[in-house]
Amino acid sequence: MLVICEWVGSIAGLIGAVLLASNSRASPYGWLAFITANVAMIVFALGIDARGLLVQQLGFMATSCLGLYRGRVLARLYRRRVSDSCGPERDEGRGGQTNGTNQ
Repeated sequence: MLVICEWVGSIAGLIGAVLLASNSRASPYGWLAFITANVAMIVFALGIDARGLLVQQLGFMATSCLGLYRGRVLARLYRRRVSDSCGPERDEGRGGQTNGTNQ
């Protein structure tokens, strides 16, 4: 089980780093990969009694949770901005009337 946790933690951490570095729509999923890596490495650290690694992974877990939280907040703001911008456009050239109501 410890070998599985070690490899899951290592691979999930690399996937998370690639996703965040890609700066794409998939980037927020990097935080989920990091949390997966953190959990696996915490189990691994407990299993081999590596207190330094445990402290490091607990700190990384905190930053991963912060990143996940901030990513969700940014996603909500982005969706709100997009939905606001998809509403009726203002035509500033005709007194600011909404398109479709100009006569």
